[in-house]
Amino acid sequence: MTDGFERLNHDEVVSIEPDTFKKLEIAKTFKVRDLITAIKEYIGADETIEVDLYTDGLSCEVLKFSAQGWVKGKVRLALEFCPDDPDSPLDEIYQIHQQLKQIDQETLW
Repeated sequence: MTDGFERLNHDEVVSIEPDTFKKLEIAKTFKVRDLITAIKEYIGADETIEVDLYTDGLSCEVLKFSAQGWVKGKVRLALEFCPDDPDSPLDEIYQIHQQLKQIDQETLW
């Protein structure tokens, strides 16, 4: 079952209430990639290995519920969105698609 959130593409545009971010230097309306860049700059990740957390991912191991033990791979951060009005006629189709995708991923492991 999905929780209504979907991952945003780095080129999608987000508009927030003014002064939402007190410590990040970012406009009220921005692309997802601009927020990621602002976070990287704020924590000083540009000159460290941590920058991969926002791009290619960091090597790691995850103990997944659907796996038999630890699974090696990569982890990275993403921005997700959930609409306030989830009563779209396409929501049911989207949820079925997500469930089928999850089943496909679980059967690969």
